[in-house]
Amino acid sequence: MTASASSLSATRNAESASPSALLPHWVECNDCGLMQTLPEPRRGHSRVCRRCRASFGHGFNRRDTALALALTALVLFMLANAFPLIGIDLAGRGQTVRLGSGVIGLARADDDLAPLALFVLAISIIAPLGRVAALGYVLTHLRGSTRPRHLAPVLRFADVMRPWAMLDVFLVGALISLTKLHDLAQINVGIGMWALGLLVMALAFFDMSADRRLIWDLIAPPYRSAEPPPPATWLGCRECGLVQQMAERCTRCRSPLHRRKPNSLSRTVAYVVTGAVLYVPANLYPVLTVISFGRGAPSTIMGGVKELMSGTDWPLGVIVFAASIAVPLLKLCGLGWLAFATMLSENRRRLVDRTRLYRLIELVSRWSTIDIFVAALLTALVTLGNLATVEPGLGVLAFGGVVLITMMATESYDPRLMWDSAGANRVRTTNV
Repeated sequence: MTASASSLSATRNAESASPSALLPHWVECNDCGLMQTLPEPRRGHSRVCRRCRASFGHGFNRRDTALALALTALVLFMLANAFPLIGIDLAGRGQTVRLGSGVIGLARADDDLAPLALFVLAISIIAPLGRVAALGYVLTHLRGSTRPRHLAPVLRFADVMRPWAMLDVFLVGALISLTKLHDLAQINVGIGMWALGLLVMALAFFDMSADRRLIWDLIAPPYRSAEPPPPATWLGCRECGLVQQMAERCTRCRSPLHRRKPNSLSRTVAYVVTGAVLYVPANLYPVLTVISFGRGAPSTIMGGVKELMSGTDWPLGVIVFAASIAVPLLKLCGLGWLAFATMLSENRRRLVDRTRLYRLIELVSRWSTIDIFVAALLTALVTLGNLATVEPGLGVLAFGGVVLITMMATESYDPRLMWDSAGANRVRTTNV
């Protein structure tokens, strides 16, 4: 970890953070399990784990900027729901969709697709709205001098929602839907689409402005490194990062405390096997059937990729192939290999590279939902009776299962176990 010579007092005033939250304190790396001291934040320098290079965040909290971006995101979210995203016009008949139309389209298309409709509702509406509202609420209360006890569960809720908030993936899915329809009908881009684009940008800037670890430390101070090193029995909470003695629940966020994720390897293997089974029908069965003037043919995921690759939309074809075919398969193979390698005790080979592989899987996991959003939007948008309709197939339901299972497998795997099995965590603490 590095530090610059800039004035910390000026930084503290600029960031409006309490001094105790900025002072060096003990942390446990969630990726390798190393207990170490986290230094004071410095402009232009990163804070990473000294062993596996996992990021500990930039340590700055532009609270006013983050709060303004949260409020902006809420307004844009309402606009994206109030105004149409996409409209089509075919032979004098038109249809439009909004942000939540895909949920209704899947639910109406087939009763068997109701679980998929609920999944789309969760990742496109509930999770993004819940996360932004919760973070805005916490940042508003942090402007005062008191720290209500209910802030911790609210922030924990926001952290739980974060991996499931997929408006950026939804935006890419909406753009792919546009390319699939430009040969079928006249396409109109509505105000809701522009609002969605600005919303994704606002959320990206929001994540850059607010450091998650620092927000937790502002709610309750961490265990400072100036104090004696924590005993070997102490551990860091995986949810909020607070280093503390072993107990049933975390003293700060009240989440259950475990030294490692319970039954991590067995649950990961079970999810990987289930995902592999679902991956076959997800690619063999049609995901969509486009019917135009009474004629149409079912299309699989690979069929959609070939259609995009055959024209000028080949860059989107590459994206769909990577997100919907390559990424799920690589996730299943990667997680299976990581679990197998962890079971081999004393396997010290390429521990850092394996940890980086896990972080890459965690990063790209969410992008496999692109095809689900495309199917939901097209099903809701193209409902023009005898002129044109789009019907979802069983393939999209199986693919939704693959996406959900692989995300759960990623969440279940604990990368610290590979370091434990190699004996790398026998020395619990180290100074930086």
